[in-house]
Formats: sequence, C-alpha cells, structure tokens
Amino acid sequence: MMTVDRHAGHRLGRTTRWAFGIGAMSSGLAQQAITVLALIFYNQVVGMSAAAVGLALMISLISDAFWDPAIGLWSDRTRSRIGRRHPFMYASVIPAGIAFWALWSPPAGMSDGGNFAWLLASLMAVRFFISLSEIPSTSLAPEMAPDYDARTSLIAGRYFWGVIGGVLASVIAFQGFLSDRVGGVTNMAGYVKYGLVGGAIIAFTVLLSSLGTHREIPHLTQASDDPFSGRDLLRDVTAAFTNRNFAAIMIAALFSGMNAGISGGLSVYFNLYFFELSTDQISILIGPVLLASLVGVVAAPLCARLWGKKRVAIVTFALAIFASTMPIGLRLLGILPGNDWPWLLTFLVVETFFATTLVLIGLVVGTSMLADVVEDNAVRTSVRSEGLFFAANSVLSKSVTGLGTLVSGLMLTWVDFPANAKPGALDPALMHQLGYVYLPVGITLSLLSLYALSFFDIDRATHEANLSKLEAAALAEVGTIESGAPLPPPTATFGSAPGMARPVADA
Repeated sequence: MMTVDRHAGHRLGRTTRWAFGIGAMSSGLAQQAITVLALIFYNQVVGMSAAAVGLALMISLISDAFWDPAIGLWSDRTRSRIGRRHPFMYASVIPAGIAFWALWSPPAGMSDGGNFAWLLASLMAVRFFISLSEIPSTSLAPEMAPDYDARTSLIAGRYFWGVIGGVLASVIAFQGFLSDRVGGVTNMAGYVKYGLVGGAIIAFTVLLSSLGTHREIPHLTQASDDPFSGRDLLRDVTAAFTNRNFAAIMIAALFSGMNAGISGGLSVYFNLYFFELSTDQISILIGPVLLASLVGVVAAPLCARLWGKKRVAIVTFALAIFASTMPIGLRLLGILPGNDWPWLLTFLVVETFFATTLVLIGLVVGTSMLADVVEDNAVRTSVRSEGLFFAANSVLSKSVTGLGTLVSGLMLTWVDFPANAKPGALDPALMHQLGYVYLPVGITLSLLSLYALSFFDIDRATHEANLSKLEAAALAEVGTIESGAPLPPPTATFGSAPGMARPVADA
C-alpha cells in the first residue's frame, strides 16, 4: 500500500526553511572540530600515538553502523503527538552539548589506556547524540520539499549552515582559545574552554532547529501504530540496498568519505608544517570558506536546474579534485615557490575558495539526488523510508571517513612524524614524503567515487513520473501509511487531505 503525503497545498515559510537549515550547524561544528583537531590534540597535547588516536576515531565512526540505521528506522516508524522525527531531535539537545565538552576535557594523569578509553567513549557519545538529531532532522527534507528543484534549494540552505558551523569551529579555535597569542594548538586549557563553548552552541542550535520546524509536524506523514516486525525491517533494508540508484550513491560515498577522512586528518599538519602557516593565517583561510558557502548555496540549485543533478555533481567533484590537490602537488613538483613567497597565503586563499565552492555544490546536489531516491524507492516498495536512506548514507560516509582518519594516523606513523613538533623546525623532506603518499591515494579514491556516481539514473523526468505515480496511488487508495493500514478521512489534526499539490520551498 502507498504512503500518503498529508500536507496538500502547504507552503514552507521562510522561518521554517531557516530553522531546517540551522539544524546542520551543530553537526558541522562537531565534525569540523573532530576532523581537524582531535588527532593533533590527543597526539601532540595528551601524548597518545597518532595510530592509537586514528584507531579510536575509526572505531567511533564504525560504531555508527549500529545506531545510525536504528535511529533512521526508529524515526520512520515512530508515532507520537509530535510526529516521527521531533522526539529524537528534542532528546539530543542537552546530551550532545555535554558530550562535546567531555571530548576536550580528559582528566589529567590518566594512563595511555585510560586516555584511549576516554577518547573513544566521548567520541562515541558525541557521534550518537549528533546522529540522534541530524538523521531525523535531515529526513524531513523529502517531505518538506518533494519538488525536484525546490528540495535542492532547501538542502543548499542546510549545507550553508553546516559550513557556518564548521567555520565557527575553526574561528573559535584559531582566533580564540588556540591562537598563537594564548599558547597555540598545544594549549590544554584552551581545549577545555573550546569544548565548553562549542557544546553550548551545539545544544542551542539543535533546540532552535527543533522548535523552528515544530510547526510542520501536522503537515508531515504520520507513522502507523501497527506493530513493526523483523520481517518488515528486513524488507525495508533489502529494498533500500538493492535500489540501483541508492547503491550508486553509497559506493560513491564510500570512496569520497575515505578520502575526506584522510585529507581532514592531515589538513592541519600540512597547514602548520608543510606551508608553515601561523594560526592567524590559518584562520584567514576561513574567509574564503564562508564566501564559498554563500556562492555554493546560490549556485547549486541554479546549476542543477540548468544542467541536471548528476552532470553537475560529477563535473564539480572532478574540478574539485584538481583544485584541492594543486597546492601540495605544485610544491612537490618544484613549481610552487617556498614558504617565504609573499603571495603564498593569497594563493591558498584563492585555491580554498574555488575548491570549497566546487565541493559544496557537489555535496548539495548529491544530497538532493539521495532525496530523489526516496520517491523512487516508494514507487517500487510502497514505503517511505527517508530515515533509513539518510541514516545509511550517514553511517557509510562516517564509517569510511573513520577508516580514512585511521589511514592518516598510519601515514604520520609511517613517516615517523615526531611528537611535540614545532612549525618551522621540521625537516621539509619529512612533509614531502607525506605528500608523496597522500596525493596518489586521495586522487585515486576521488576518481573511484566519480565512476560510481556515473551509474545514477534518476533525472527530472524520472522524478516527476515517480511523483505522479505516488499521487495516483494515494488518490486511488484514499490514503494509507507505511504498513498499509487504512486511514480515516484526514482532519486538521494531520493537515490537509492528500492530493496533488505539495509543499514548496522557496529558492
């Protein structure tokens, strides 16, 4: 039986769209902080080996393989006064903030085993409570914006706030608690303050997003109150992973996520020890990232509307490979001048802007493509499984990102990167050796991701045909929900009656 959309004629307000977007700020901040600072903090400040830190990061991400799909499926099937998604979003507010603070506040005097246990436990807590909000929140997108183009605009806004969260994480660190003026990235007290402020921001933005999207609850699909069996679970998971388009996105995410873990773990090392940037100079690189987020939010929906999502995703990711690897590649080839070159920072600023813009456009469009799979799968199975799809994408990306982080730690160990290294005092040959290992691996993973994405085949016509089939089925069956249980005629309690009109997210 067909799932019904119970929000005919409803139009999203500007406040709701902003609230939906700002929900990504918490995950953007947490992800940026963990990716950029966790390895160097626990390696250079706490004193753990880089390989041990990488292992903890990988284990914490792989553990998401257990709870991310569970959260997605649970939210798909949850029936409550506040809908399917919001109970999880509200429940994560306080624990997510506390867990983030704990990550940067390990007790002094612990053994290596104690530090490893603290790192692993706090990482797992941060990731769990961020997922408890992020997966249900992101899963609102397909229902809030079913239109092929409108959902790209809605998702673009969410990515903008995700970038803002990442930028804020870097600003607070490199311009605030970890700047060279207060001891730099080896300042233990700075990390404690960083965790406290970051945790407060995470809790506040999750609460703000939950409250701001609360008004949409009556216009969203309600879950069935029928029991959910193990057979239902197996059916939903099997249907998802045998969908060709979903598989294409998952495989692409596998390779790109691994590359993101490697580059994220090594980025601060290359900035500090390869290009020998100060923390103030690193913070300057935040400017082009912020500008790129504004450009990307506007450009992604326009490009997708003009040229189609698949083509835009492949082209922008391909160009991003060239842009992001160019500085290190040119230096290894002897083309880029040394670190005393007066235009080095300007060159890195321009490169950062173009690379970030391209990546952001690709990510926005790629996520919109994933949202299109929801209706494609619903036509095949008569079930809406937004939570499952976004959870599966999240867990795969995070798991392989964790593997990439482990690889980055192993790379540092392989080149014998010293503890308590001082920028400017490191043998340049060591960083060149690291670059020779990093670049071929990163480029290969990126190309494999592009190849997998080429198998995606939902275009505008296919999506609109899927919407028409779902609408026709809903009208024919007078409204059913996931389990197929018949519904009474819709009332104001759940929103408008099912029909062909759908909510629109303004560009």
